[in-house]
Amino acid sequence: MPRKKKIKRLLIGIAVLIGIGLGGFAVHQQQEKQKMIEIATSEEARKVYEKHMKANDPNALTEDGIIKSYEIDTKTLEYNPMGGLMVRIYFNNDKELDFHFGLVKNDDGSYSSYGYTLSPKLSSLLEEQVND
Repeated sequence: MPRKKKIKRLLIGIAVLIGIGLGGFAVHQQQEKQKMIEIATSEEARKVYEKHMKANDPNALTEDGIIKSYEIDTKTLEYNPMGGLMVRIYFNNDKELDFHFGLVKNDDGSYSSYGYTLSPKLSSLLEEQVND
């Protein structure tokens, strides 16, 4: 077999192996993303979010509250290098009203928050409510 054919076959083989590797990596990434979405949208996680909402806005998720509805941003989910899952939640269909949660799984299978931040706009609205 001529040398050029051997080199060509070797290069094609390498390209196929790289393609298989990249395909496997993409499948793995998709599976991890799906796992994050399942965690972030689970009933246990929603309990954590709603507990914090009601701690900041006692009338949350009612007509009298500042926070009337919420949406979990599944596009920005990511694992925290120190552990847990970072989740962003938008309120009232307004991207400027949001919480950023650190969500961690407890030993008993439940979830808790290891911290959260409020957007400046949401913080201002909640402060106004307290001062009224």
